[in-house]
Amino acid sequence: MDIKQRRFSLDHDTNNTIEFRRCCTHNYLTATLQGREPFIAEEFHASAGNREILAIFKAGKKHTALDRALDIYLPKDIESGTYPLNSADRLIEIAFTENFPAYATHWTITGTMNLSVNSEALQYSGHIQLVFKGREGGEFTADSEFGFSLST
Repeated sequence: MDIKQRRFSLDHDTNNTIEFRRCCTHNYLTATLQGREPFIAEEFHASAGNREILAIFKAGKKHTALDRALDIYLPKDIESGTYPLNSADRLIEIAFTENFPAYATHWTITGTMNLSVNSEALQYSGHIQLVFKGREGGEFTADSEFGFSLST
């Protein structure tokens, strides 16, 4: 299943086993989004597969204008460093989903991630500067700080 199909599954009521946990000091995401309310994650889900790490951060009450999610897809073998987003040699993808006036998912078209990885503790944190493709072909920017752990 590709990334867009996984995002579709999360946007629609499906019988999946994804369990979200409350955000805390080690698992967090805050973002300033151009032309939108600030994003402060309330809950998150993080998991690792054979090839990628997925972290989903959610904010707002479901089915309201502030119901939003920010998904981060990282290669499983990623290390600390500064990375361009969507480059051919190291695919890092980020999606922003919002519900205004209807659910829409926006993908980054460019950006930079400064990432810190503690592989022993399975902890990831960093700063991201993003440009998303908006509705009707427009663009909007975002600036975000995040941290998450794959351990429970």
